[in-house]
Amino acid sequence: MQSWILKKQKPSNQRFYFPTPPPTQSKQLKKLIGNTLKIGIPLALGVYIIWYQYSTLAPEQIETIKQSFRDANYFWVLLSVAFGTLSHLSRAYRWRYTLAPLDIKIKFSNSFFAVMIGYVANIAFPRLGEVSRCAVVAKYEGQPFEKLFGTVVAERVADMLILLSIIAIVLVLQIDILQQTLEEMLAKGGDPEDLIIKLIAVGLMGLLILIAGFFLLRKSNHPLIVKLKTFVTGLIDGVLSILRMKKKWGFIGHTAFIWIMYHLMFYVVFLALPETSNVPLAGVLAAFVMGGLSIILVQGGIGVYPLFVAIVLELYGLSETTGVTLGWIIWTGQTAMILGWGAVSLIAMPMLNSAKEKTTV
Repeated sequence: MQSWILKKQKPSNQRFYFPTPPPTQSKQLKKLIGNTLKIGIPLALGVYIIWYQYSTLAPEQIETIKQSFRDANYFWVLLSVAFGTLSHLSRAYRWRYTLAPLDIKIKFSNSFFAVMIGYVANIAFPRLGEVSRCAVVAKYEGQPFEKLFGTVVAERVADMLILLSIIAIVLVLQIDILQQTLEEMLAKGGDPEDLIIKLIAVGLMGLLILIAGFFLLRKSNHPLIVKLKTFVTGLIDGVLSILRMKKKWGFIGHTAFIWIMYHLMFYVVFLALPETSNVPLAGVLAAFVMGGLSIILVQGGIGVYPLFVAIVLELYGLSETTGVTLGWIIWTGQTAMILGWGAVSLIAMPMLNSAKEKTTV
């Protein structure tokens, strides 16, 4: 009788909460396919570009490239590796400035090893570098992963501001090249006044779209827009965190040093080949920016890096074979440096820390 009454009772205003069911096999398969495509497509693109470049070169061009590799002065490549190593050491030390306000102190050796492990991870899996860097420090230093990862925002903001500044400088220095390109386009046909009117119309239309989009996006709750607003907010918070940092000038000084080393690491390789030793600063900076963008498009810039460098150098009168050769020398030196220090870090980090893994706080 009592059990019958319990079955009949329907308690009102009572909510039931059920645990979220585990993802189905189909969802797991979709996620696996998505991740595979994210990694596989850029990598396949890089491999295809390598094959396409090689297949379009004439036998004499291939022989010229081989000869250039044999005749290159590799002292400058080794000096480039030294500058690159200094930049990574500075980046490892700079990280400690963002960790200080959180009362997190880590060994400098662990910071450097983690940075290099992150670079190796980025070559294999795009955007995994920062996660790997924070994960290994959390493992060996016993620090919370979330706090470590949060400090990366300030670093990204500082580096993005420097990169945007370099792009602006390149555009200013490249005015003559842009003007020459525009004149060549006009020489092929077309009314200059008509082209100017079209450019002004496109500019005004773009400005109106930006203004309208700004007001519309402020009130939008679309997931993609929310992610964009979160990203922008993160950038602003990152800038403010730099300004609030007790030792902000130390952080800013290391940031400047890192990017100076990046540029020197890139520039000195131009001295390895007689044909590229006289490229002007504007050309070096433009090739530097394009090479950096190639790494964003394809993990490690495989295949794309030499191509982008060659495209820029052709604007300064260098042949395609010379540009491709220089691009491959720069890319090979940088990649070998990252893989070498990454291997050392993967071996040394467990050895220099206690055998017993520390748990995260």
